[in-house]
Amino acid sequence: MKKILLILSVLFTISITAQESKNDELSGIINEKLDAIWEESNAPGISISVVFPNGEAKTFTRGYANVEKKIKMSAKTKMLGGSTGKVFYSVVALQLIEEGKLKLDEPIYNVMSEYSWFDKIPNANQLTVRSLMRHETGIPRYVFSEKFQTDVLKDVDKVWKPEELLSYVFDAKPEFEVGKNFAYSDTNYIILCMLIEKVTGNYIYEEVQKRVLDKAGLKNVVPQTSRTYNNIAQGYNADSDPFYPGLQFNKNGKSNYNLQFEWAGGGLVITTHDLAILGKKIYEGKMFNASLLKEYFKGVSAGNMGGTWGLGVHIRDTPNGKIYGHRGFMPGYVTNMMYYAKYKFAVCYQINTSDRTKMSIMRQLPTLGSVIIEVIDK
Repeated sequence: MKKILLILSVLFTISITAQESKNDELSGIINEKLDAIWEESNAPGISISVVFPNGEAKTFTRGYANVEKKIKMSAKTKMLGGSTGKVFYSVVALQLIEEGKLKLDEPIYNVMSEYSWFDKIPNANQLTVRSLMRHETGIPRYVFSEKFQTDVLKDVDKVWKPEELLSYVFDAKPEFEVGKNFAYSDTNYIILCMLIEKVTGNYIYEEVQKRVLDKAGLKNVVPQTSRTYNNIAQGYNADSDPFYPGLQFNKNGKSNYNLQFEWAGGGLVITTHDLAILGKKIYEGKMFNASLLKEYFKGVSAGNMGGTWGLGVHIRDTPNGKIYGHRGFMPGYVTNMMYYAKYKFAVCYQINTSDRTKMSIMRQLPTLGSVIIEVIDK
C-alpha cells in the first residue's frame, strides 16, 4: 500500500511539474506575441490575464495606466469593467435560484408591483428573471436616452437611485413582446438587481461581496460608487465623442461625472486577473450548483452580436470550440473576458481607451487564444 501511495505521489508531482513547465512555456510565448502586437498599437495601455487549465493565473501588461503621469500599467491596475459587472450579478441570481428565492420563469410582477411606478415599465406584467437575464424584455436602454445623457452631466455628484435610472424608460414603447426577440439592455439588470435586493433585503453590492468575491477569493474588485478610486488607470475617450469626450478623470483624480450611475448595468471597478479567475470558476460550475449550468448556457440568438445569449453569458461557436464570456464598455475603457471550454483556460483583457482610432489592437488580441491552444495541444 505504501508503495502504491508513493508511486501516486510521484506521478502527481510529475504531473504538476509538467503543467508548471507548460505554463512557463506559454507565458514566454504570450509575452513574445504580445510584444509583436503591442509594437503595432497606439493604445495607451493594456492588461491581459490568463488562467491556465490548472488554475494558475498570470497577468501581462504593456504601456501606461496614465500617460501624462508616466505611470505604467501593472497587474494591480484597476479599470472600469463596464457591462462585465453583469457577470457578477448573474452569479448572485443563479445562487438565489438554487436556493429557491428566485424563479426563472415566474412573472416578477407580484414582487415588483409593490413599487408604485412599476406599471410604467414597458412589458411590466410579462417580465421574468429569465427574460431579464437573456435580454428578451423589449425594454429600451436608459443610457441611450438623450435626456439622461444631458442630466448625468448637470449634477456630477448626484447619487442616482435605481428608480431614477428606470424613469428614463417609463411609458416607453416596448421594442418587442417579452420572449420574442433579443436586444441587449442595461435596464434589464437594473430591474433584476432591484428584485434581488427586494428578496434578500440587502444591497446588491453586499450580495456580490458575500456570494461572489468572498466565495471566489477575489480581492481587487470594488463597487463603482463614487468619482475617485485608488490605483485606477486613466481612461482615454475620443476628444470627438459627443457625450463624454477626452479623459475620464481630471487632474485631481476625479471622474467628470459620478460613475455610480451605471449601478447594476455594470458598476464594478476590476482587474483582469480577478475577472479571468471568476470566469473560469463560473463556467466550470464552481460558483453555483453545476446542475444549473444547463439553464445558464441555454441561449437565444444574440442577433448582430453573434452567437447566443444565456443567463448573463455570451456563447460563441468557433473552430476552437465554444467560447463563453462577456464584454464591457465604459467611456475610456474596453473589457473582454473569454473562456475556452474545450481547453479549460480563461483570458481577460482591458485597454484604457475607447477611442476607435487607438483600438486596432482589439483585432489582434483574439490570436492569443490560438497561440495558447497550440501549446496545450502539443
